[in-house]
Amino acid sequence: MKKTLALAFAAALAVQAAPAETWVSVCTVKDLQYNQTIGGKGTLLIGQGDGTYQSIKLTQTFFDQVAVCGTPDTGQPAPVIPATQICANRSRDSIYLLTRNAKGPPGAQETPYCEATITIVEDTPAH
Repeated sequence: MKKTLALAFAAALAVQAAPAETWVSVCTVKDLQYNQTIGGKGTLLIGQGDGTYQSIKLTQTFFDQVAVCGTPDTGQPAPVIPATQICANRSRDSIYLLTRNAKGPPGAQETPYCEATITIVEDTPAH
């Protein structure tokens, strides 16, 4: 019994110590960057044209090893780009928007936003 509990505890520690991935997606032409920590929070940085950025906090809504999506957290200003979700797709090297039209057909409309360079960074946990 003690051995089983010790193994379960060790497995739980190993899961907690696993490095988190952060996808850093940067538009190649437009001034926009989407950072998303897998299983955590994200940030959308939108250039305002004057050297300043609008920063929008996001919560991850989708992930399948190829694409990741996040939706703006409630209680903050809406992004200047209208979207229900912001997504990065590494097989297409792109950032795209998902929007829902209340008067249109069900489901989300996918709109390409920009070609992007997508880098996956492993965040090493502190010991």
